[in-house]
Amino acid sequence: MKFIRSVFEEMKKVTWPTFNENIHNTTVVIITSLFFALFLGSADWIFEQGITFLSK
Repeated sequence: MKFIRSVFEEMKKVTWPTFNENIHNTTVVIITSLFFALFLGSADWIFEQGITFLSK
């Protein structure tokens, strides 16, 4: 029971982000994910075209 009590005490000390902070952080994560998906997808396509060209 001491562990559960200490967990509740620690959770009271947590500073939770505001709604606007959550929206901002979520937007940053989505934009970053899209950027890397496009970048890595483009790099994969370029390498695929290069390998296809070289194997002919």
